[in-house]
Amino acid sequence: MLNILDFDKEEIPIGTGALPLNLTPGTELALTSIFLNISSTNIDILLSATVGWEVQLLNQTIIPKLVFRIRRGGPGTSSPIVYQTQDSQYLPDFQQFIMPINFNTSFDHSENPSPSIVGSYQQYYLTVQHIGIGDVAIIGPVNLTGMILG
Repeated sequence: MLNILDFDKEEIPIGTGALPLNLTPGTELALTSIFLNISSTNIDILLSATVGWEVQLLNQTIIPKLVFRIRRGGPGTSSPIVYQTQDSQYLPDFQQFIMPINFNTSFDHSENPSPSIVGSYQQYYLTVQHIGIGDVAIIGPVNLTGMILG
């Protein structure tokens, strides 16, 4: 029988904190982080994330493309990537008027820890990088949840 050995969650509701957060293309930004106690190699690490984002629909074709990552140890490019996924939309030119369009990206990841991190608390960061065309803002909610099962 599995037991929850550790749990952490960070939730940033729509419009709170620094939200909305306009993204600069090419720059990877940390959105939030959690800590988990890695007690053994015989455990499962479960991570879940949800991010609400918005594009401004203009009179030109835009293709927003976001890379979401979970990194361990720090938000920067030198920290290892635990999981990575992309989300994008194709939005043809819209001749009527300017309007925002909202999207949500959610994903789950599970893994077993490497022996090198056993016996420590590890910080997991949810990051985002805009690599597409168009103006994109993170509007929320932003959620990162982690649990240790053993």
